[in-house]
Amino acid sequence: MTMPNYYPSLASLRAAHSELLKQREDDDTPEIIAAMNNFIQRGQATGTLLDLNEDRKAAQSLLNYWAALVYRTGNEPPDATLAEFDLNAAPEIPDDQCPYLGLDAFREKDQSVFFGRHRLIKELIIKITEERLLAVLGPSGSGKSSLVRAGLIPSIKEDALPNSGQWFYFPPMVPGSNPLVNLVNLINAESASSQIESLRNDPHHLEKFIAENFKGDVVLVIDQFEEIFTLCTDDLTRQAFVNNLVGLAQTPDAEHRVILTMRTDFESQVVRLPEFEPLFEKALVRVTPLNANELREAIEAPANLIGLKFEEGLVNALLQDILGEPAALPLLQFTLLKLWESRKRNRVTWEAYKRLGGGRQALAKTADDFYNNLIPEEQVTAKRILLKLVRPGEGLEVTSLG
Repeated sequence: MTMPNYYPSLASLRAAHSELLKQREDDDTPEIIAAMNNFIQRGQATGTLLDLNEDRKAAQSLLNYWAALVYRTGNEPPDATLAEFDLNAAPEIPDDQCPYLGLDAFREKDQSVFFGRHRLIKELIIKITEERLLAVLGPSGSGKSSLVRAGLIPSIKEDALPNSGQWFYFPPMVPGSNPLVNLVNLINAESASSQIESLRNDPHHLEKFIAENFKGDVVLVIDQFEEIFTLCTDDLTRQAFVNNLVGLAQTPDAEHRVILTMRTDFESQVVRLPEFEPLFEKALVRVTPLNANELREAIEAPANLIGLKFEEGLVNALLQDILGEPAALPLLQFTLLKLWESRKRNRVTWEAYKRLGGGRQALAKTADDFYNNLIPEEQVTAKRILLKLVRPGEGLEVTSLG
């Protein structure tokens, strides 16, 4: 197999440098001198892939080191001047390797590209070790669902808690307008109508059903818990649903866990469940915004997995755009997805960034462009659809109905 005439990255160049150091050990045989010359030639060609000044300085330093060693052996080294960057020499990255999700929430299957939340995941693990009921609260767009689904759950499955890798994990559910029906569907109970009635009448029915039908401990995730207030209009149904969740979390001689995610602006609604409120407060962990280092990790770490590069200074510009924004995470992911779609080979460019309008304007500009390209009749239809997708609440943020 023909060896490529360049190293695929600065990291590969450094790895080859380290390996060559081990091989040499002050013994400059003809074979070692040939290996040094080959390193210089391939390293010189690698310059076509390196556009960042810091990377080029590091690469040039390695080439100069080996060129000096070859010269000391009495031989003339190859040209060690790093080649100029050439975008056309960069590798293509297939579309199916996209590391960004846009406006979609991260799911468990997206764990490999979920970055920036190590600190908060550790906090959640500590909390859920101490408490069997966990309530994860954050503003709309704070990433609480992604945090639980792609961060906390995979960690628990990897034995973050004693024997938690052996527990049974239900798929996450949302309450919807009838949370008892959705709960029965989730646990796959037969005789649904009688099961619903039992849940209404017995706050311990869920724990009994789990004990009879499942071996060992279980984990139940209720995403968008605020729907018990926004979509469920029946007080008895709401109370029965919450009572059974609490009953499951408090099952004697078991390690069941119940995890809730909820929007902060509905926290005041919990007073409508006076017996549940103190348990909720004890279970509470608030989702804090990502700091600059965590946001940088969320941008760069997924890109590094596939060799995606950002033109110099572009990541810093993104951070300046996003930091302090109320919906920073969805804005960031949407912008990154659009930048990915406009990449040139393996590179995100300033040209694409400016065309999008930067991190603050990318979503609004894309939505405006889509709307403005509709014919008038389609614009009217779009307005009607969008208005039906949300429900304004008095004194609250607009609530999604989808």
